[in-house]
Amino acid sequence: MSKMPLVSVVMNCYNSDTYLEVALKSVLHQSYENWELIFWDNQSSDNSAKITQSFNDSRIKYYYSPSHTPLGEARNLAIEKTQGEWVAFLDCDDIWDKDKLKDAFNSLQEYPLKNEVALIYSKTQYIDEEGKVFQLFKESYSGRIHDLLLKKGDFIFISSAIFKKSVLSEVGKIDSSLHYAEDYDLVLKFSRNYECLCIEKYQTSYRVHSNNLTNSKVYEYDIENFEFLKRYAKENNLSRAMLFSIYIKNSERMTASIVKLILKKEYRNLKKMIISYSQYLVLFPFYIGVFLFRFLKKDKK
Repeated sequence: MSKMPLVSVVMNCYNSDTYLEVALKSVLHQSYENWELIFWDNQSSDNSAKITQSFNDSRIKYYYSPSHTPLGEARNLAIEKTQGEWVAFLDCDDIWDKDKLKDAFNSLQEYPLKNEVALIYSKTQYIDEEGKVFQLFKESYSGRIHDLLLKKGDFIFISSAIFKKSVLSEVGKIDSSLHYAEDYDLVLKFSRNYECLCIEKYQTSYRVHSNNLTNSKVYEYDIENFEFLKRYAKENNLSRAMLFSIYIKNSERMTASIVKLILKKEYRNLKKMIISYSQYLVLFPFYIGVFLFRFLKKDKK
């Protein structure tokens, strides 16, 4: 590798000690050594600080937040402490493969348009609470992927992404007014005028458990995404074809949300969602059929 840029790995933590040690070790064991870890403790009251400070490595820089803030604001505060040319995010319950950073920058050197790349990400696999892989997330694209992110939804997991810091300064801070769609907003801003590079290896493990926002805050998560896309479409004057693609994707999301809310017995939120976003129910029967087909196909394996 001709150049080993410094990578600032940002970990934002709030009472996340359950899987923290494993996540930290996945950074410490990287075969790529030119990194720093900015650990932003958002006033945790568990053992998060003790676990982090137990590692004797000068590359780990621990910060205790002066006040508890929403995640977007906390990430912005952590970014201010970074010194690297690239900034990566790793959630405290996720895991990196040991060659994730090395493969990212080796692949970047070989990419024809490497000087135009602002975002590098790896493929992601789902793991359960015990760390066992139970599903592969197969969506992966390189190049100018902004429109694909709108058509297909956010297929870039934040823990898999490495952002060019100079572009981060250009597109602006993470939108702290968002609580669930801030990751989507960030990758859209990065992909709008720059190349994105996907490493075709499953090097990020996303842990699924009861405290994931997509599981614990189904209604809030999806409502914010609906509203975010509505505002994004208006502000960027998207074409009718793109608006239709977003409608199709939102219809799929709506169906999944209804199923989750029924299973969680959140009937009040279910009613509010159906009343507020009834336009997405037109394709409900179709997507129920699609989900059943996927479930039955998976069950036969």
